[in-house]
Amino acid sequence: MISMGINHHDIGLDDETLIDLYRTMLLARNLDDRMWKLNRQGQAAFVVSSSGHEGAQVGAAFAIDPDVDWVLPYYRDVGMCLALGLTPHDILLGVFSRASDPSSGGRQMPNHWSFPSRHVFTASSAIATQYPHAAGIAYTLRHQGIPGVVLVSGGEGSTSEGDWHEAMNFAAIHRLPVVFLIENNHYAISVREENEVAGSIAERARGYGMEAESIDGNDALTVYATTRDAVERARGGGGPSLVEAQTYRYYGHTSEDRDSDYRTAEEVERWRKKDPILRLHQYLVEARLLPDALERELEDQVEQEVALAVEGALAAPEPDDPLSHVYAKPIEPREPAVEPEMAIEGDKTNLLTAINKTMHEIMASYSEVVVFGEDVADPKGGVFKATKGLGEQFGPDRSFNAPLAESCIVGVGIGMAAAGLRPIAEIQFADFIHPAFDQIVSEAARIHYRSDGRWTCPLVIRVPYGGGVHGGLYHSQSIEAFYTHIPGLKVVVPSTPADAKGLLWEAIEDPDPVMFLEPKKLYRLVSGPYPEGHHRVALGKAAVRRPGTDLTIIAYGAMAHFAAQAADTLAAEGVDAELIDLRSLRPLDWPTIEASVHKTGRVLIVHEDNEFGGFGAEIAAQVAAKSFEHLDAPIRRYGAPEVPAFPFSDKLEAMVMPNAEGIVQHGLELSRY
Repeated sequence: MISMGINHHDIGLDDETLIDLYRTMLLARNLDDRMWKLNRQGQAAFVVSSSGHEGAQVGAAFAIDPDVDWVLPYYRDVGMCLALGLTPHDILLGVFSRASDPSSGGRQMPNHWSFPSRHVFTASSAIATQYPHAAGIAYTLRHQGIPGVVLVSGGEGSTSEGDWHEAMNFAAIHRLPVVFLIENNHYAISVREENEVAGSIAERARGYGMEAESIDGNDALTVYATTRDAVERARGGGGPSLVEAQTYRYYGHTSEDRDSDYRTAEEVERWRKKDPILRLHQYLVEARLLPDALERELEDQVEQEVALAVEGALAAPEPDDPLSHVYAKPIEPREPAVEPEMAIEGDKTNLLTAINKTMHEIMASYSEVVVFGEDVADPKGGVFKATKGLGEQFGPDRSFNAPLAESCIVGVGIGMAAAGLRPIAEIQFADFIHPAFDQIVSEAARIHYRSDGRWTCPLVIRVPYGGGVHGGLYHSQSIEAFYTHIPGLKVVVPSTPADAKGLLWEAIEDPDPVMFLEPKKLYRLVSGPYPEGHHRVALGKAAVRRPGTDLTIIAYGAMAHFAAQAADTLAAEGVDAELIDLRSLRPLDWPTIEASVHKTGRVLIVHEDNEFGGFGAEIAAQVAAKSFEHLDAPIRRYGAPEVPAFPFSDKLEAMVMPNAEGIVQHGLELSRY
């Protein structure tokens, strides 16, 4: 750790700015103390400690340009947010969970910051997820030619998370304009630093090839000077930096934490003697910048400001609408499809080629669309060649390879979407998406809701999924049941080249995150006309592939293809089956399902995922709850048996993967009930 004896003029701070910095630190301390009192009085249900961190937070915040720079604070950053323009009133609206809370409208716990007008991106409780977002925002700023820098902060405990390492790696590879500020207070709740951090955080950063400093975080001038240097380096194209600010928190982790369980009063007192406010106060006194009258004036100002903020926030209305802003574009299907759609005209192509052609069209139309993932760049163009030619036509900054780090891929995509791009992130195989579960579920799907509608996440995640390609246990999984369970996320599955184009266009133009599942089995198996020009398939709109009166077969993806074959066989057996290709799983076209069930009275749901807990169970539950009186037979499901995924052996895979013959068998049994 280094500490510098610094004169504020030497680092570019004039007297007035230095006094403002000091006042902001005083305001943060006064506000934090008041919040703890409100908690003990039962007026604030939950508060997060920030006292002791003021030097690190305010010193760093004063080093950026909030007109062009972005900040991703973590939950302890009260002082930083005050320096960026939030008021005590804004912060207390969150503490009291008021409807006008600018961060979340009372939907999140206090200190989960969001301030779009000052480029403060919405945050969650999930530790370290903000780091890939910061990298994605930094990539976007450089891509758009904006001279902005991203400052992202967290505690030392967050550096144990994979997201921190993945973001550091990505930022260093691309030499991104991002500064990682680690406020090291030596405790991750109760876990001491020596039990959570191996080696030095700054040395870890240097291992990623970036500049890093470990500094005295209680010296606000040192923090300012070090962060300013890192910001200027990033702004000038010098790449990312890490600043480790050694500091301390005086109270528990939160109001729910009793810190006396794991540290002594003597230890706390030793750190209080290094108090960042007292140290800056002493500097100001010695510099003859803080006469007694000014000192009293500042103290009176912040005390009155906090008192008025408490009064105003307590009087603000409470929220009363927990159901809004789940989606930026809610889709509620109303009109059922009852007949097959008009025939599509166009040259015949396969599903994979249709996806590739569509991405070429989209990228030609929208300069803000970027495609990235593992192996997607030319000359390879993806393991399935879905992205072939994109880099050659649109350049390596719009179609590029990402590290083998799925959480980073999705997290970076979230940051890109926040800053104005429309990213298409590819996960190479659905089987490997699981490391990104937190970024998809905790972040992308909840951004619009948790920010009370102030942020959107227009991110498309392309995911090849399913079996039938001799892929074995780890290249054959069906994942739709996991993600259709998540409000805020849309999930679609094309089964024809025309639908691939129409759904992908709709997905890229939608303001919500969309998971675009591509059935690998159909990549080259299925061919059909590819419509030229404008062609859209609305999200939440199923297709009647074949009308019928005796039985409704509901399927999607590869199973929609096999169900069409099965329906022809069933017709030869005297069973007139209607086939519904869902295409969109979330939102679900219930009106089309309902109309078909009312007509046939029998329902067979087919998917290649396991039956137990599969997506078909949701459809069955809805049919039973909403259309029970129209049923003439029990609802049947046909899916894979209870195996983890399809085996590698062709013979074994064929024994467990649902197929046309199985659909026929189940259809006949159901028709004879």
